[in-house]
Amino acid sequence: MGHIAPLDGIRACAVAIVMLSHAGLERIVPGGLGVSAFFFLSGYLITTLMRVEQARTQAVSLRGFYARRVLRIVPPMWITLGLGLLLVLAGVLPASGGNGLDPRGLAAQFLFLNNYTDSFGLSGAVPGMPVWSLAVEEHYYLAFPLLYVAVLRRLPNARAAQLCLALCVLVLLVRGAHALAGDPLDQLYYWSHTRVDSILAGSCLALYRNPVLDGAAAWRPRRCETLLAAALLLATLAIRHELFRQTIRYSLQSLAFFVLFAAVLQSRGRMARFFSSAPLKLVGDYSYSLYLSHLLLLTLVMALTGTASRGAAALVAYPLAFVYAAAMYRWVDQPLARVRRALHRGGYRLRPMAARTVVV
Repeated sequence: MGHIAPLDGIRACAVAIVMLSHAGLERIVPGGLGVSAFFFLSGYLITTLMRVEQARTQAVSLRGFYARRVLRIVPPMWITLGLGLLLVLAGVLPASGGNGLDPRGLAAQFLFLNNYTDSFGLSGAVPGMPVWSLAVEEHYYLAFPLLYVAVLRRLPNARAAQLCLALCVLVLLVRGAHALAGDPLDQLYYWSHTRVDSILAGSCLALYRNPVLDGAAAWRPRRCETLLAAALLLATLAIRHELFRQTIRYSLQSLAFFVLFAAVLQSRGRMARFFSSAPLKLVGDYSYSLYLSHLLLLTLVMALTGTASRGAAALVAYPLAFVYAAAMYRWVDQPLARVRRALHRGGYRLRPMAARTVVV
């Protein structure tokens, strides 16, 4: 398949939206939109990679998939969480909630459970760690490959996409049921079973006339469709009613992303040059570590300087986040990426036995 250059630009834009929002611009820059873009991208990319593996080997290695995901997600996250924990133990930062460290809250962060445990009032964890979204993705990564191996790979791609779309509708209905039951609307933003459709929608694009894999059959949005999708995305941000924002908004944003991602991946000319440009590629390469570290460093700078202005603190914290991300990229991300690529090619054997595959 090769490298999909525009995805680097999308990653860069998504992390920039999140960081600007956390810098005190949340009334202008919607940080949640950046998270939803990351979700859609994750679903698209991992499903595309599974399609490639299925076509190349007539098999999908579940063990290989899980090993690659662990190598990608866990080491940078645990390193950053560990540094934050040291700051709390040293008394530089207070634990979240202000009542000291709680082993349960801390374990929930390390084990990708805090998007649920926070709903039950557990605190005492490392502050400034936006790892709830990683919990949503990890829960998806645990379940979706099983669905792909057991069902989706046996169906025509269009039928598989329809099944994923049906699951997206089911998640929307679940959000609505929670709202009608009187559950806290703000928690619907964090729970995996109420947000996973944002990732599933990316899988739909990977399965239905994939802009990267399917050549002449790939779906190419017309200009009017792209403009309508952009208008729809803006409308979801303009409507401020909380019930809308925590229920149907995510579904409409996924629909808009379905068109906009396809347009970017098929783009030519100035748009293609923009999303594939060197500065955006650099930020895209650093995006994961930037996402993990920027809020922690922002919290640290505010604690050390005593400033209550997130904008002023960001002027110091965000350059530090880039330095941290550069170091992580060189000494953690790149070495592990070589191992992941080798696993994908079948060049590494997973002990105690070769990676188990499911053969058609």
